[in-house]
Amino acid sequence: MSFRIGIIGHTGRGNYGHSLDMAFVGVEGAEIVALADPDDEGRAEAAARTGAATAYADYREMLDREKLDIAVVASSEVGDHRELVVTAAETRANIYLEKPVAAAPEDVDAMMAACDRSSVLCVVAHPWRGHPPIQRVAIDLIRSGKIGEPRLARIYGKGGEHGGDPLFLDLYPHFFDFLWQLFGAPLWCHAHLTQDGRTCEPADLKPGWTGVGLVAGNGIKAYYCFEGGFAAEYESYRGDGIETPYRLDIHGTAGTLSLPGPMGRGPDIFFHPLANPGLIGDDRWEVIPSEPPPDQHKWVNAHRRMARSMMDMLEGKAPEWELVQLPDAKRHLEMAMLAHASHMQGARVSPPLPDGKNPFDHWTA
Repeated sequence: MSFRIGIIGHTGRGNYGHSLDMAFVGVEGAEIVALADPDDEGRAEAAARTGAATAYADYREMLDREKLDIAVVASSEVGDHRELVVTAAETRANIYLEKPVAAAPEDVDAMMAACDRSSVLCVVAHPWRGHPPIQRVAIDLIRSGKIGEPRLARIYGKGGEHGGDPLFLDLYPHFFDFLWQLFGAPLWCHAHLTQDGRTCEPADLKPGWTGVGLVAGNGIKAYYCFEGGFAAEYESYRGDGIETPYRLDIHGTAGTLSLPGPMGRGPDIFFHPLANPGLIGDDRWEVIPSEPPPDQHKWVNAHRRMARSMMDMLEGKAPEWELVQLPDAKRHLEMAMLAHASHMQGARVSPPLPDGKNPFDHWTA
């Protein structure tokens, strides 16, 4: 079966996300029939890059004319996702969506309702789900006891210009989905947001980049507790921007794994035989080999594995890779929103949220 694929991007406003324009290119059974981008130059470049047969300035025109099987909502402008997904679903196109899913849980509810009305599938693009070293090596090592009983994950969510809450709301999907795969729902969250070292107040609220909604602060520390005593702490600080750490270190009673994620070209999994590795002069870190070996294509290849699995699902076949769908993405978003609620209250908060909004929407002096 051949699937008609159309790509929605917006050069200068979310562009094409993290290579979502290339997710279905070269995948068996996928035919890139169209692309939409309101920017003339960007549209021409993207059409040439993807091999799209027809290019449109208006994505609505593309959806109406092309009768797509799958619409790739590639733009990383999160604030646009609700409208794009709902509009695509109304034309009965299935959707492959850039993460983060939306700015607030109520937006995801609207997406799910539109997809349910049209009986279409929406997959949220989490490349960790299509990356064999993560799914078939790292997770198996943890479940098989390589590091003993997992106790703590330390998550470093980059720094630089958007460090703090803005990057937290951009990067949480990768890390939180990984935690959900292993440990399920968090019991509670306790978070502290800072602006230049001082505790954030309502006056620090501002719109986040890429339309993620209201954010506050250039520093965040969020601590989550799970059933059985496992905990995870997430930190992101602006820092000097020279180095921007991005990784998950998971410590157990018998060792530590460090996962840099599939964005870089280096190894995917490091192991240390101690629960608390030394910081200086410790040469016991070892690379855990995994297939495929790391190269510059691993991010795009993860997308292509997920693209093929999405088409398998639409054909009624068992997918090779288990994908993130809207209900999964909503729970990850709610987990991030708990950090906002906790900071506002200055205390632990537990799911569920009282409403479908970003708690900062209600924060006043």
